[in-house]
Amino acid sequence: MTGICVAAGFKDAEPTIARVLRRLATNGRETFLKSTGPDATVGLSRHISLTYQMEPKVFQNGTVCCIVGEVYDDHGLHKDAAQLFVDLYSTNSLAKTAWLNGSFASIILDPKCSRVVLITDRLATRPIFVSNTNANLLACSRLGAMIPEPAVAKTPSKQGIAELLSFQRTFADHTQYENIASIPAAQVWVWENGLIKKQTSRRLSWSDPKCTKGEMAEGLAESIKRATAKRLSDPVRHGLLMSGGLDSRMVLAAAEQTGKTVFNATIGAWENTEVSIAQRCSELAGMPFKHYIQPVETLHQSIGPATLASHGLFSSPVNFFGTLRAIAQSCDVMLSGHGLDYTLRGYYLPCRTLQLGSSTTRLPKLRRIPNGKAETVACSLRVGIPINVIKKILAPHFAAEINARRIMGVSEAISKAEIENPYNAWDAFILHSVGRHYAYSDFVAMEDILEHREITFDQTVFDLYLSMPPAWRAEGGVAHKAMMILGPYLMREPDANTGFPAALNIQKQIFLVLLRAVARRFRFARRPARPNSMLTHGSWIDMAEFFRKDNAARAMVTALPEDPALMEIGLFDREGLKSMIHEHMTEKANYKKLIQQLLAISEWFRAHPADRAAA
Repeated sequence: MTGICVAAGFKDAEPTIARVLRRLATNGRETFLKSTGPDATVGLSRHISLTYQMEPKVFQNGTVCCIVGEVYDDHGLHKDAAQLFVDLYSTNSLAKTAWLNGSFASIILDPKCSRVVLITDRLATRPIFVSNTNANLLACSRLGAMIPEPAVAKTPSKQGIAELLSFQRTFADHTQYENIASIPAAQVWVWENGLIKKQTSRRLSWSDPKCTKGEMAEGLAESIKRATAKRLSDPVRHGLLMSGGLDSRMVLAAAEQTGKTVFNATIGAWENTEVSIAQRCSELAGMPFKHYIQPVETLHQSIGPATLASHGLFSSPVNFFGTLRAIAQSCDVMLSGHGLDYTLRGYYLPCRTLQLGSSTTRLPKLRRIPNGKAETVACSLRVGIPINVIKKILAPHFAAEINARRIMGVSEAISKAEIENPYNAWDAFILHSVGRHYAYSDFVAMEDILEHREITFDQTVFDLYLSMPPAWRAEGGVAHKAMMILGPYLMREPDANTGFPAALNIQKQIFLVLLRAVARRFRFARRPARPNSMLTHGSWIDMAEFFRKDNAARAMVTALPEDPALMEIGLFDREGLKSMIHEHMTEKANYKKLIQQLLAISEWFRAHPADRAAA
């Protein structure tokens, strides 16, 4: 729950950064500001309850280091990460920061050289936004805190908006603004004399396994156990986002073995199947549990705040945003199993599927692909919005460019990795700058209220993933066996996604799912009842139905074609928007992903109006 910022090159750097800090210092934070002269100032805001978070550290030679996030050593949180970063800087070894274990971004300010250094971790889990105009540098970990500054240009980016519409995220250093960059993964950017030199310190790469599947499963279980212990090693109140799924269950089992008490929080609109599984697993592990209800009728109230908290770079992450302040009454940091599915279990790999009626089941086997080129990846991603749907709502000049721009975005993403096996191109796309992964948006928004600690990107866990071939990940056997090692008693409980015991391997579960689908098709079995069509048996609501059936949400959606914030960008077609929304509302089509993204773009530019329309 920290925020960092720096201004350099300004004649009034200190008042500039003081204004930015005031915008950062929300939710019970305090601020620190360090000046190294009239033209360079660095600042940090932190939550006062997290005592391990230090103010910007000033060294004897005047160098200042400021860190957002966390760095871990073999025992837990690193006791003096600022000293570590400055030591690497003084020995010209900052590329080594990409090998550090943690989730962080850092600013180093060297007054002797009038130099600013900006650093991201190897997956860019923490953002730094950069504006460098007229030799003036302004960088900040929260986009909304720097945007109001007069020196920051706010012209909408056609490339950034094309990527948001296509994939609900941006790539490379793109944002929704032409002149504001988001630093990608494993970067060291050095600002000096008004110019920025960019260095990539590490590229994502995969290696061949040096062990059997069984040995890897054992190593994975041990790595998750150690990673969890490190994240429970400090004297704050720890929580776990407990969905009832396999990933959070794995972290729960690892936490139980540390002997620490972890508060388990489940979020859902009603007492559904997933909630009951999460509660049962928590009870088995002896952990306190609470179900936080996010009422559907108030969900629309989170669309604006959640969009702003996640920098406007995702579909608004509303599903548990409204419950975060209540959860923060019981914990200071929240662990999660986020990402274990799309790394260890290959969730986004191009796998075979089986169609049964209107239901599509993913099979644990890779399908044949022609290649791993950008166009192939872009046209087969599960997260993408179909190009023909996007074109319907765009102004003609932008519609003519959209396909080339979406391919270019994917190309830039996968070019940041070393890819020998073409199947890894799909993971290179997903893992490109994790802090801008659309599924990570809930945790980006969470950082404004609660510190988030994911186990997936711990160095040892993630390195094991990188040595796991795509076929192993797709079949999910290594991850399943690791879960059985960590918590066999938890695996006897149902898998929240299938309803069958999680201890059954994926092949058996798929067989039972298909058998049940056939029984339902021929009315030998029924689907579990729901109070209304907007609710599901999982953590999330049905957004397609939410936009149709919730009066407040429906009003927001139907107002989009006349929304000045959206139309003044100059990229959208009013009649196309009306047609698309009508088709969705009359159930002729399901455009929930596109509608979610349009609402986020509208909310963001309403709060932060553009200087002018996109060129």
